[in-house]
Amino acid sequence: MSASAMLRVWSVVRSGARDLVTPPPANVPGLDLLRSLAILLVVSGHYYGDFAASRVELSGLGKLPFLYFAWTGVDLFFVLSGYLIGGQLWRELLRRGTLDVPRFLLRRGLRIWPFYFAFLAAVFITSPKPAAAFLPDVLFLSNYLPNSISGGWSLSTEEQFYIFMPVLLVAMNRVLPVRRQYLVIIALLALLPLVRLATLNTHPAVVGVDEFRKLIQLPFHTHADGLLAGVLLSWLAALQPRYLTPLPLRRNLLVPAALGVAGFMLRNVSPHLFAFSGLALIFGGLTLFVLRDRSLFSRLASSRLFYITSRLSYGMYLNHFPVLSFCVPALMVVTQAMNPFVGFLIGYPLAVLSTMAVAAVTFITVESPFLQLREHWLAGRKRSASADLKAGEAH
Repeated sequence: MSASAMLRVWSVVRSGARDLVTPPPANVPGLDLLRSLAILLVVSGHYYGDFAASRVELSGLGKLPFLYFAWTGVDLFFVLSGYLIGGQLWRELLRRGTLDVPRFLLRRGLRIWPFYFAFLAAVFITSPKPAAAFLPDVLFLSNYLPNSISGGWSLSTEEQFYIFMPVLLVAMNRVLPVRRQYLVIIALLALLPLVRLATLNTHPAVVGVDEFRKLIQLPFHTHADGLLAGVLLSWLAALQPRYLTPLPLRRNLLVPAALGVAGFMLRNVSPHLFAFSGLALIFGGLTLFVLRDRSLFSRLASSRLFYITSRLSYGMYLNHFPVLSFCVPALMVVTQAMNPFVGFLIGYPLAVLSTMAVAAVTFITVESPFLQLREHWLAGRKRSASADLKAGEAH
């Protein structure tokens, strides 16, 4: 490799490392904290499951809220993703009056696809499974079909959302003014429990967790509540920003607390029908709280650690399955002479830090270079559009 090529590689790596630790000016620390909470819930749940599988003494730990509700971390991710994606789409719709859907999909693709397909290739190469077993993962259909990438179902749900949402907004924009489009999102949120009811009624034999997961938890059309709740918040931010102005702590707590209570009540009415609706309300309220908060909470959330964890969350989500499959057996051997609870507590930070370390490497070497490419491409398109505008004005 020539010296100039090495310098270019070093420049890309250095930029990736800088991006990993340097929040942008418009960064919202509270959202970093929530994204960090989401990934820690997911990793913690799977760490506990792997560790407790052969240590029956630890079964009682599963009742602790952080572990018992660890599965809800994905729903928190959905709300945050809906807010991010919805915000990008609403702002473009307001600015241009339409959406450039191919541009949006390519923009998202350069964020998600490089590391996903690199990870997929690594799993495929080391797996004895035939190539056909990976087809649902390649096509982002693993929330509907048997798949080979652990956790891939939620990424498939998000990819389907990336197609569904801009198409929905383009269609709505033909018949509804932007200021009223939130009504469609609310209607879809209300419709989802009915879709779940219809699905369960057509499958009366559903009695176990696995059947419920396959029919209700995995598919996009039965589990999009959090995504839509995030989109609704993004409409509020784009069209009614006065509702997101900073509030004193006590006043800021009122609406999120009410949404949280409503979410828990819905879940108690019928977990099968309203669990995801309830989580959308709870996590939507929590997101609303951090968007309006400027209290001590936000100052604590400004810790650089939350920003770094937030940036690593995507890589951690994919890699924590193989990392834990390696770390947990090794930790159990090292701590076998200890009290199981002590071994569990000692191993936990080591397991989390291992997933973070691997994610940091893949962020700098895979994710960040494509993000830099995306920014270069977007800047080029912006310059081209500006030049075309000036040329048009000259004529």
